[in-house]
Amino acid sequence: GGTNSATYIGNIAYTPIAATRRSTRLWGINQSITYGSTEILRSTAGIIDCGCTFLWIASDAFESCQVATGTDWDPATNFLTITTDKYDALRDLEFHIDVATYSLTRNTEIWLRSLNDKVDGGANDIYLVVRSISRRTGSGLDFINGYVFLQRFYTVFDTSNSHPVGFATTQFTYATTN
Repeated sequence: GGTNSATYIGNIAYTPIAATRRSTRLWGINQSITYGSTEILRSTAGIIDCGCTFLWIASDAFESCQVATGTDWDPATNFLTITTDKYDALRDLEFHIDVATYSLTRNTEIWLRSLNDKVDGGANDIYLVVRSISRRTGSGLDFINGYVFLQRFYTVFDTSNSHPVGFATTQFTYATTN
């Protein structure tokens, strides 16, 4: 156990477990998400899950994300797809957790193109990793920050702390590789 200060930059920002019943059973936190100045997800409860690949958000937030990013739904893959021009203009998704903000860069927001064949996608297509939970905001589990989020931030799960979930940036947080 414990933290390793050689693997993160700056301080770890801790946040309390969410008070919403559905989220308290797991590593639940409160957060909001913005894309530029557009609110994608209002401050609400959800979970951090290292066993989940994608970023799952409530269906109304997913619709807001689709409109804000100018993406189209690809029924063959069940992913949002984006043109190269729109990808070049893609802005960071900002996660507001307690008093800190964590950004996913555009390259982090997309599915690994080398794996497009694994989801029946086109070799040169660009897919976003944002998925819909298929229920509207207010369920008590309005987001799941999966691996695509966690791979970019040093994350602490501390059952002995009154604020048991913490995040810090790493040397890979703003990397342009995916």
